[in-house]
Amino acid sequence: MLRRKITEVLVEQIHANRQQPRKHFEKMQLEELRDSICQFGILQPLILRREEDGSYMILAGERRFRAAVMAGLTKVPALVREASEEEAGMIALVENIQRENLGYIEEAKAYQTLMETYSIPQQELARKLGKNQSTISNKIRILNLPEDIQHLLVEHRLTERHARALLKLDDDEMRRQVIEKVIRHQFNVRQTEKLVEECLVRREKLEREKKKIMRISCKLYINTLKKTFNEMNLLSRGATFRQEDTGESYVVKITIPKIPEEQECSMEKQNDIMVASGQ
Repeated sequence: MLRRKITEVLVEQIHANRQQPRKHFEKMQLEELRDSICQFGILQPLILRREEDGSYMILAGERRFRAAVMAGLTKVPALVREASEEEAGMIALVENIQRENLGYIEEAKAYQTLMETYSIPQQELARKLGKNQSTISNKIRILNLPEDIQHLLVEHRLTERHARALLKLDDDEMRRQVIEKVIRHQFNVRQTEKLVEECLVRREKLEREKKKIMRISCKLYINTLKKTFNEMNLLSRGATFRQEDTGESYVVKITIPKIPEEQECSMEKQNDIMVASGQ
């Protein structure tokens, strides 16, 4: 339970939350917060958890802590509370989400980490965070993009909708080509979505052409067999040529009846085998 009493804690006793979802802190924003702290002090206390070794782990307020250190403060106001590892991760995530300044990829990674670390089903995580399951599911899907593409999205401040557009492509190399063009031409979301659709249409056309060529190739093979069949006058021997399209493949069956001489030869061979086995 949260202790209502605000206490002053030495900054040297405080360390960051290992489960802090935010991995990047904007230098300019920290400097602005530092200037505000120098002028007005820390208006909202940090929330800390006391560790067994006497140190304190930040549950909420790491930006304030970093700015306070930059401002040269030796102590910061804090509320100390007990929290399990799972609760510590939840608190850090909720604080960042509520402030709406957590990047969507950092948020997605935080969801995934909580689910994997504490075996929390997606539905249960959504309930605990007060969010729709589809919101969490859509965020986590972005992590299907390769790390280098995720890095480019963050580095060039592309939006979550840019990322969603890339998910429509299932080829990583094509995704890289698209995002490079988006960055180079500074495409907005609508332009990016249009580019992705053009890529999908172009790929579908190429696949249709490829299938068409394959069908033509198969017909060439079958026609060649038919031509050879006819040239050998196999029909005069009662031979048959049948072809079937199974959907997955073409099946060609050629049946050639034996002439009497061949039948007699086969019977003689069978008799020889029987005699040999009898000996």
